[in-house]
Amino acid sequence: SSLNGLLKGQTGNLCLLPTYQRTRLEFCPCIGPLAGPPDSVRMARTLMLTLASLAVAQDPLSLDDACSTGEPCGLHALQVGLSSVKSASVSIANVYGRNQKEALGDAASTNSTAEANAWPDILSLYKSLDEFRQKVEERSPALQYLQTWSFAEQAGKSMKVHSEEVGVQMPLDAIFRQYRQLEMEDPAFRAEVKSHQFHCHVGFIVCSILPFLMVMIEVPKKSKNGSPIEAKKQTSLKITQKELNEHNTASSLWISVGGVVCDVTDFLMLHPGGPDVLLQHAGTEAFDAFEEIGHSDFARGMVHERAVGLLVDGEASGKTGSHGTTILSRLFTKEDSKNFHKILGFFILGHVLYRMWAQMEWIPDAGFTSSFLSLASVWVCFVLQCSSFQFDVPRARLLGSPMIWQEWRAHNFVFVTRHVLSFTLCWAYQRWYPADHDRQFYAKAALEIGSIIVLYWQLYTVDVITAWIREDKHTSLTASWPFWDGCPLWLEKFIKFYYTIAQFQASTIMVFTGENLASKFLVIFPFQFASFLMTLVRKGIITTKGFHAGYLWSLFTVVWCILGPNIEGIFAGTVIWCLMYTVRFYGLSKYALWFGPLVASILYLCKMADNGMLTKMYIMMICWVGCMIVQKIFMGFTLEVRARRFLEARQKPLVLDSREVVNNSLMLLRFKLPSGYSAGMNPGQHVKVHVPNNSFGCKTWNNAKNLEEPAEILSRSYTPVSCTTSPTLDFLVRRYPKSPERGFPDGGRASTHLTEEVEVGTEVMMSGPHGHQIYFGQGSFLIGKDTVKARACGALAAGSGITPVLAVLRDIWQEGRRSIADRDQRILGEEALKMEEFCLVHVTRTAEEALSPDWYVPPAGGQGQQTPIRVSHLLTGNAQKAEVPGATNCWTGKLSEEMARQALPPPGDDVVILVCGPQGFNESLCRPLLEQMGYKHVIMLH
Repeated sequence: SSLNGLLKGQTGNLCLLPTYQRTRLEFCPCIGPLAGPPDSVRMARTLMLTLASLAVAQDPLSLDDACSTGEPCGLHALQVGLSSVKSASVSIANVYGRNQKEALGDAASTNSTAEANAWPDILSLYKSLDEFRQKVEERSPALQYLQTWSFAEQAGKSMKVHSEEVGVQMPLDAIFRQYRQLEMEDPAFRAEVKSHQFHCHVGFIVCSILPFLMVMIEVPKKSKNGSPIEAKKQTSLKITQKELNEHNTASSLWISVGGVVCDVTDFLMLHPGGPDVLLQHAGTEAFDAFEEIGHSDFARGMVHERAVGLLVDGEASGKTGSHGTTILSRLFTKEDSKNFHKILGFFILGHVLYRMWAQMEWIPDAGFTSSFLSLASVWVCFVLQCSSFQFDVPRARLLGSPMIWQEWRAHNFVFVTRHVLSFTLCWAYQRWYPADHDRQFYAKAALEIGSIIVLYWQLYTVDVITAWIREDKHTSLTASWPFWDGCPLWLEKFIKFYYTIAQFQASTIMVFTGENLASKFLVIFPFQFASFLMTLVRKGIITTKGFHAGYLWSLFTVVWCILGPNIEGIFAGTVIWCLMYTVRFYGLSKYALWFGPLVASILYLCKMADNGMLTKMYIMMICWVGCMIVQKIFMGFTLEVRARRFLEARQKPLVLDSREVVNNSLMLLRFKLPSGYSAGMNPGQHVKVHVPNNSFGCKTWNNAKNLEEPAEILSRSYTPVSCTTSPTLDFLVRRYPKSPERGFPDGGRASTHLTEEVEVGTEVMMSGPHGHQIYFGQGSFLIGKDTVKARACGALAAGSGITPVLAVLRDIWQEGRRSIADRDQRILGEEALKMEEFCLVHVTRTAEEALSPDWYVPPAGGQGQQTPIRVSHLLTGNAQKAEVPGATNCWTGKLSEEMARQALPPPGDDVVILVCGPQGFNESLCRPLLEQMGYKHVIMLH
């Protein structure tokens, strides 16, 4: 009954409840208006009082049972009033303008006069019921649950009045009409709604402004030229068509655009269309293809920035101009000639904005009903995702800017499908909600277990996609997105942390929000909005900063619309999300991670555990420990090794951890990576190190014209020698001390700064990875566009060219230490392979410049399973005796065919040879020699 109004001394509706055996009432229209979040305790109290009334009406009390003092008490009197109603329907008597005792007297008029006169004072009634409420509150965990949900969710979930005998169900559209009627008729309820709407709108505005304030934070620049730059290239060089044709490989890639020849070698992995597009036009004139795409003004500016000269005898000359295209024209593509994809996209954007407004207006389930129209409006998201496959996107991840690539598109399709299926399950549950109490339990269990099954389907499917598509295993879907220049490191860490948390938010909202339709739909929006923002970045309409601002906005506003303004619920969810992040960060399998919530849901459905947050946390932690024990026993590991790369295309600081002299020409520099990150550099890739220019302002350097005089910051490329999972980034840097005898009276520039001037503990700016990955693990090498499985591998390295060879060797050793196949192999059903032999010829001037044998010894652990290595040395200086400790072979002079036959594995279809050194060593000496010997698979590194 409307006890709240009676307790306040106000008039209101008096709802007389029938006996509980005849009608199961899940929602009382008079209690609903009291369930607003501003006073959730009052809502719980009212509900408890009503439950007490039901208990009295169901089982009449005797005087001894109800009154220990021998005097009639409030519970006994209330039973007298309620037991007068014997109908199965709800009777509502309007008592406006009368006091409480008159109303209660009317209600009990059909009973004896003595019983009516025995009705106690309303304060005594309240006191007795409030004592009962306190006792129930102390023992019942339900109060915590009641305090976490707003009336809008209660109305969307629980406003169903049905009879177990008749089987009548109130549809959701009728719920919506009844909700609106209550809002219009009850002044107290209207006030609650207005308060809720105000808080929702204020929170939404804050969530909309906050992301754009976050991306405005930048590291202050020290000076006008404070940001690292490279010396400008000389663009007055005249280039012939023959010279252009020679630069057609991934290691040296030139393209002509309207007669302007550009060096795009370093831009190969950053190109929005992927590296294959540039390789297709390598060494040729690409003006027509460049114009057909409709590049932005920014892309046209890059043509001139990367220009190395002018084509003098090619097919095109001077065609490229400075004209651009409009923003609107960039959105239209030839693949979507009917604009079907764009129409669907704008429809969904409008649909989401409407549902957000409905959610903030406190409309149950944001206006969703159990009609087929509501279901169809959500499946449009699935159709939009399917239509995205008509567009040609690059296979590899783009490292320069957040743009769509094949793995993201495939993952997005799976995630959107997951939430559409989850919405469909809830829609079916709402539409065919059974009237029978036993069947209701099975329907609820089917919904909970079905959501978990959909979640596990998504987890396995994205793993299969990743195994097939992802080339770089040291990136993650969102945590490896590039950031804008000047973004502080602390802000980048926070945003990446929240991106990971957002994935847990989406999954927990899908699993733990029950039959709430609005939450299942709204959580789809960030996935598809991120793809839209990536498209805008690719078209040059927004920048990287704009992408992060827009994506954060979608995440913040969706979570607020679903959980706000329930601060308690947001706090409780944040605790669970941070706990999940912690155990996942330290390597718990994601399958084991979600096994805990699955067990918690099953125990709750079986009434073996309550639905409280603390209970769920205890169950999840016990399950996680059990999963780690099972993984250790049956799979050989406790936690997964998760190696995430720290560096990206923009410059980031790394701290010099140690410096060690290797020999008289090389020094090992070890840079410390932040906690939780690894080197993540694949063999064939290199890092650009940005250091001050020691020759700045000098007209000459080392007795030659100083071409880098105007550059304050220099950029030098170094190949790491650490394995991909190493917590440090290690470089072998050649030293160039001041030596007039060797032609270096001024010494080196960048090398001198790194090997002599940088103190341990000092930050050095780096960017990467750059270059092309050549080794993909398990003996797989990329040669051109083909992948070759190598049984044996050989290498010819000159001087510091040993560094990429060491990178490949250490990755092979890393695979040998694994006792089981990695995750991708387990998913694809592949067997772990071991390379049979690795042969190396290191060419140096003297024996002192050669590396010690310790560099070729496998690390501790699993030596018996490691690929055997044979090391040979060739000394090209005036050495009188060819002797290097630990070498299988050692010669002096020039590399010959006989030396190569003794040092390298025999030619074959499953043999790969790596060559790394100066241009003359690679092209003039090694390439003709290896072709003459019959080697088919040769990889040239620079």
